[in-house]
Parts: sequence; structure tokens; C-alpha cells
Amino acid sequence: MSYRQMRRAKSEELRAQRTETIAKRKRSCSLFIENIIPVVVIIRPDRIIQFLSRMLSELDSPIKSGNDGNKNTKSFLKSLRICSIIIFALCSMLFALCFFSSDANARVKGKCKDCHTMHYSYEGEGITYGDRQGPFPILTKGGCLGCHAQNTNGVNSIITSGQAKIPQVLHHNENNDLAGGNFYYVADGYNPDYSKGHNVIGVSHQENTPMNIPPAFIKSVFIPGGLGPTDWPVQQQLTCAGTWGCHGNRTVEDPYESVYGAHHTDDSAIDGITVGKSYRFLYGIKGAEHKNWEYLATVNNHNGYKGDIAHNTMDTISYLCGECHAKFHPNQNLGGIKEVGYVYNSIWRRHPADIAFSSVHVGFKNSEYENYVRYRIEAPVAFGQPTGGEEVVDSTSIIMCLSCHRAHASQYPDILRWDYAKMDLRNGTGKGCLACHTKKGEH
Repeated sequence: MSYRQMRRAKSEELRAQRTETIAKRKRSCSLFIENIIPVVVIIRPDRIIQFLSRMLSELDSPIKSGNDGNKNTKSFLKSLRICSIIIFALCSMLFALCFFSSDANARVKGKCKDCHTMHYSYEGEGITYGDRQGPFPILTKGGCLGCHAQNTNGVNSIITSGQAKIPQVLHHNENNDLAGGNFYYVADGYNPDYSKGHNVIGVSHQENTPMNIPPAFIKSVFIPGGLGPTDWPVQQQLTCAGTWGCHGNRTVEDPYESVYGAHHTDDSAIDGITVGKSYRFLYGIKGAEHKNWEYLATVNNHNGYKGDIAHNTMDTISYLCGECHAKFHPNQNLGGIKEVGYVYNSIWRRHPADIAFSSVHVGFKNSEYENYVRYRIEAPVAFGQPTGGEEVVDSTSIIMCLSCHRAHASQYPDILRWDYAKMDLRNGTGKGCLACHTKKGEH
């Protein structure tokens, strides 16, 4: 065999090997694309399919020998690498969406119809949702209470609607209350005791004078986004949200407008910048949210409440309470020393809030508080940078309004977490007031 014949034979052998290699790559790529396209079609399917088809079409082009063949193969391999990089990127995006966003993103999930109705009509009849007649703002089926008080005679504190879990603020099971408490204790029609909670419109009637105005109310206090109301009209009853409520942007009077869009906000980061990214939609307030509103909470998995012993911020849960009950908070925007007393000196006129255990005049060590060392759900404390996983209580832990009170209503007067009338030093059980004031119950 001549040298020319040997060279031709070797060239044909190499060309055959290239053809087989490309055929194998084609089969692998086709199988991969066949499985991945159904998954990524949500991201511009027309563009993806056109691009991948163009990549595959190169596989069908003739294989040339010599330099042209090498150029053809290199061009294909380059296209295949680009194709692989794009598909890898798409897969990475899909993986992140599927496996991370569901945990990080606590916005409302599920079908639109679970919460909304377009015309508030079904088969010619109006819709009754949560025993309330509409229509309601923002196309909701039942407004705030229609969703969060769906079955007032039921015992469930959390109701599932489609994929959405909805906390219930009014239900008939005192042993199943969530962190905020239960409006059942003040709800008209259930033998209410108005001293046990906030009298919100739709739950109970307005209280008589002087309790028709928030105790310790101060005009035009500083609140996140602006100023509080210049006055509290005697006929104005408390609302869930807005200027006359707690949730939402309190510089916006309409309750629904004040929380508009919050339920659909990615609140994986609670930074207080918007209503949706504020702790429990309390505008400007920071904290860590227990995913089930403290249903089955434990000492290392609970709400994380924000405190500030410097009293120079408006992002703590106690400051939120002080926006209405201003004289009870030592922040100078609110009651200050004049109303509360001398911070760090223990000469109190009113029980302080946003005060660390280390702030007592004798210090934490050897004080009456030093035996409170492990977090207690029934007497929670706040932290400077809460995580919701704090188990240790120490000198830096912060007393707040919710250490003693619930937010909505409780089974005890003054929305307390325990019966204050039964607190007795002779029964040093470590409960109620004695959860913090541990040594006062010692004999």
C-alpha cells in the first residue's frame, strides 16, 4: 500500500470515528433536551426551543474531511458547549425556585379564588364568607375577619384553604390560641368581657368612655412613615389596620389600602421597609416570624421579638404598642422619663418596656431576675437581633409589652398572659409575674 493510500485510509478511519462520536453526542443531547424542555417551558419556550433546534440542526450537516471537517466539528462542539451552559443555568434557576423559594418566601400561596372573588356573585347569589355579607374591598371574599375569623364557633386556630394557611384570630378553643391571642373573649355574642382585649370593629361594640380612647394616648407621636393621629375622635372605633389600627401603614387611614399588596410580598427578609416586609405586617417593626404563629412553638422555635434598650429606634414591638399607648414607653418620642421613670435607675412610675435585665440598678447578677435563664413561651422576652431560636435568657434579654400581654385578646383582664389578681408571693410557682421576678417568690 502506497503512502497516499495509507493516508487516505487513516483519514477515512478518523472521519468514521468523528461521525460515531458526534452521533453519540447527538443521542445524548437529544435525550437530555427531551427531558428538560418540559420543565423549562415556563421561561420563554419559543426562544429555548428555537435555539436548541438550531444547535441540533448542526448535527445533520455533512461531515467534511480535512480542514473543513475540523472547522465543522469545532463549530458544533462550540455550539454544544454554549447549549450545555444555557441548559445548566436554566436547571440551576429551576432548582433554586423549587427547593429554596418555598421556604424563603412566605407570601400567600395557592389559587386566586381561595381569597378573591371577581364580582362577589356565585350562581346568581351573593357570597357569604365567614358569616359576613359583602362585597368587600380589594375583591376579597370576606375582608380581614372573613379570612381570619372564618368559623367563630370552630376550634381550629389555623385553617387551610388550598395551599394557604390562614391564622384565625377568633375561634372557640381557649386551649388553642396563637401568639396574638383570641378575640373570642371580647367578641359580641360569646359572653364577652371587654376588659380582656381590643374592641375591634366587626368583633365587638365600642367601649364606653373613657375606654373608647386608647389608654395613655398622646397626639401626633412619631410613627414609621410620619406622625400618628392628631386626635382620637370619641366615635372612632379600633380597626384591624390603618391609622386607627395596628397592622399596615398607620399613615394611611383606610385599613385595606394600608395593607395593600402585603400578602403577596416576599417577606423572607423582615426589614420593616414595607408593610409586607414588616413583622406581622406591622409597618416598620422588625422581628422573626414563627411559621405557624407559635402553634406548637418550643423554647428554641418561637417568634423572635425585637427590642432596643437605647430607645432611639421605632422598629421594636414595644414601640408599636407605644404608638397608641405612648405614655407607657420610655422612648423620648413617646412617654419618656417623664411618664415612665428613670431608665437604668429602677425608679419607675410605670412598668418599663424595652429594658434589659442588665438595666436594673443592682445589675443582673444577684438580682431578682437572674434565675430566668431559659426562654419561656408564656413569658417571652425580646432581643436586639432576634432569630426566633433563642433559648438562653441572660442580662441582655429585653422586657417588652408582650412579655406580659397578648396583642389581640386573652382570657384574662388587661389582655394579660395570666391572672394578675392571683399573683401571690406565698405561691412562688415561677408563673406569671414571678417568671421574671424569680426571687420575689422565694421563702
